[in-house]
Amino acid sequence: MTKASSKQARIEPIYEADDLHQNVIGWHVIDETEPENEVVVSEHETQQEAIEAAKEFEQREI
Repeated sequence: MTKASSKQARIEPIYEADDLHQNVIGWHVIDETEPENEVVVSEHETQQEAIEAAKEFEQREI
């Protein structure tokens, strides 16, 4: 299998659910470079922090 030429990341909200609501309590950065082997690489309090971390992750050398 050939390694991908670049890393790919996405962000997803972390939810805390109660009886009536789902509240976003943080954000995960997920490495999806290999879709069959996705890995959470970091967790952040704000969406903006997660976006910046995802951008930095994608720019790191493989």
